[in-house]
Amino acid sequence: MVGFQELFSEVALKRAAEGYEHVVALDLEGGKNIVVAADGQSEAKGPYVGFASRFPVVAQRAIDAFPADAANLQIEATEGGPLVTLPLTRFQRPVLEVKVLLRSDVTATIYVAHLKSKRSQLLPGENPKNPLHVARGNVRSLIVRAAESIALRKLVVEATENNDSPVIVLGDLNDDLPSVTTQTVAGEQPFRFWKQPQKVPVWDRLLYSVHDIQEAQSYRDVSYSHIYDGRYELLDHIFVSQEFYAQNPKRLATVVNTRIFNDHLVDERLAALVPQGLSNRSDHGIPVTEIEWRPAT
Repeated sequence: MVGFQELFSEVALKRAAEGYEHVVALDLEGGKNIVVAADGQSEAKGPYVGFASRFPVVAQRAIDAFPADAANLQIEATEGGPLVTLPLTRFQRPVLEVKVLLRSDVTATIYVAHLKSKRSQLLPGENPKNPLHVARGNVRSLIVRAAESIALRKLVVEATENNDSPVIVLGDLNDDLPSVTTQTVAGEQPFRFWKQPQKVPVWDRLLYSVHDIQEAQSYRDVSYSHIYDGRYELLDHIFVSQEFYAQNPKRLATVVNTRIFNDHLVDERLAALVPQGLSNRSDHGIPVTEIEWRPAT
């Protein structure tokens, strides 16, 4: 299975995913992104996310609106003061939800997401050379990404709660693993002094980073997927639910290996010359994980 980011052409996606039996590039927002090319062929234009699989796809949808109870974030502007509502109700890039038949008795829910970037969201009249304007724009982007992470978390909770159906999140979440927004998507571990019955429903709704799983069993960490201004960051993530987590005695399968293909990324601050052919490739690394079915007992 492959999750795709920054797709601009359904035709290009299907060419890139040739050999996969199931390719998902949805008509988003009631056909607003469907265009007719010069040859008369209709296709979905982006940017948006996509999905390809050799496992059967049994359902698919693009989600642009936040779940009702994840929209319109409220905060106290001052302690004890009135609540202020931030009317954030939609993903800037719709999230793709795909139901995949991994085995005759196992259907997984896959989310492919691309959250708001860190690029400064400037307002008309603001100057990109003004440090205060840039700071404001950065915080606006963070607020949007945070709101999107809440909405994605809500989707994950709905898909994981009170069942044994696995969930996988594939996405450019545009923040590193320890960040508040990324951990919002994954969920918080239960308080360690809670009793076991209190912890079980929390574990049911958690996601686990395959990067963390790999780091716990290897001696070398080169898990970055993006380089900007000398910062090596892991922005592209794969999260799995407890059904694939090795410490879960009732797991269905186990994450056994994760790699990030990032040799094409160049830290231009340290490079006197960017090797020919690298500069026009993707500016993100590609995380790949292998999951192995647990032997039948």
